Amino acid sequence: MFGNSIQGSVAEPSFLYLMMAATYFRQARRTRHPHVRGALRDLGRDYVSNARRLVPVHAYPASESHPLTSNTQS
Repeated sequence: MFGNSIQGSVAEPSFLYLMMAATYFRQARRTRHPHVRGALRDLGRDYVSNARRLVPVHAYPASESHPLTSNTQS
């Protein structure tokens, strides 16, 4: 109807959110306080769940490289 194909679009998780989640999990592992550890893990889990909101590749023009895949292609 609108000329956009959903089948051809590829999506990837948000790299920033995955890095933030990793930071919170690392801090949770290093803390000695159990209540802080649980709070940090919860924050990390929230970032992981938000990273699953996918970033469509077709949102970037074909002339530009996609910022999430440009480092992984060799």
